[in-house]
Amino acid sequence: MNPGRRRQEGVSILGVLMLLALLSFFLTVTIRLLPAYMEGRSVKNAIQSVAEASTPEHSLRDVTKRISSTFNTNRIEAIKPKDIKIYRDEGKIIIDASYETRTPLFQNVDAVMMFNDNVVVIE
Repeated sequence: MNPGRRRQEGVSILGVLMLLALLSFFLTVTIRLLPAYMEGRSVKNAIQSVAEASTPEHSLRDVTKRISSTFNTNRIEAIKPKDIKIYRDEGKIIIDASYETRTPLFQNVDAVMMFNDNVVVIE
């Protein structure tokens, strides 16, 4: 052996392939889940904007119409206005837009995202 030669060090082909497989897995999951997450944020913002524009004296039908109009304007399709629970409790109007969505990831593997923080109280 030549004493002046150094042994090469670095990542092997197998290491590069593993790194690429891991990176592509996380990129695929991110690309598949990001739209559902962004629509969940849109639902939350829409419900909050309706709550800010409403008072407890408004009728439940009026609040439902505002939600429907806001959903149509923002093109929200993850949850329908008829699936949102709107009710009165102790003089307050409560809007409960909690829902879950299922997104296919790979073949028969799905991801379920639950949006349980979409509850707003109009005081």
